[in-house]
Amino acid sequence: MKTNNKQIWLEIGYQMIAEHGFTKVNVESIGRSIGKNKSSFYHYFGDWKGYVEALLHYHLSRAEDFALKINNCETIIPGMVEIFLDYKIDIFFHKQLRINRQNPLYAQCFESVYSLFETAIVEKWKSFLMLENRTFLATKILALISENFLLKITHTSYDYDWLHTYLFDVAKLINDIHSNSAE
Repeated sequence: MKTNNKQIWLEIGYQMIAEHGFTKVNVESIGRSIGKNKSSFYHYFGDWKGYVEALLHYHLSRAEDFALKINNCETIIPGMVEIFLDYKIDIFFHKQLRINRQNPLYAQCFESVYSLFETAIVEKWKSFLMLENRTFLATKILALISENFLLKITHTSYDYDWLHTYLFDVAKLINDIHSNSAE
C-alpha cells in the first residue's frame, strides 16, 4: 500500500504538536522527523496557515470518530477510559488548542470539538455522577472537569489507573457536595 505523503505530514505534525506544542514545532522539525524536504510541505499546504487549517480539520475529523465511539460505549469506566487511552494523541492535541486559545482558529476548533464530546457523553456523565434529572448541573460540572482535566494530564501520567482514579475522585467530590448540602 502506497503511503500518502500529505497524510504523513499531517499525522506526524499532529503528534509532534500534541507532544511539544505549536510553538516548538515547525516545517523543518516535521520534515526532519519524516525524512522529507520542505518543498513537499509547501506543495501540499501552501504555507503554515494552510497546514494549520488542515491540522484543525484533521482534529475535527478525529474528534467526530472519538465522539461516535464515546456515544456508543456503554460505560464511563472502563469503556470511556479505554477510548480516551486510544485517543491519547488527540487529547493532547486538544490540550494544545486550549493552551493557545488566544488564536481564534484554535479557539473555534476547541469549542467545536468540545461540543461533540459533550453531546456524546452527557447522558452517561449524568448517570455516573448520579445527576440523572439535573442535566444543566451535570453539563456545567463536565465543563469545569474538562478544563481541570486538560490542566492535569501529562504524557507520563496519562494511563488507565490515572484516568480511573481521576474520574472516581470527581464522582466522590460530587457525592460529598451532595451529601453535605443535605445537612
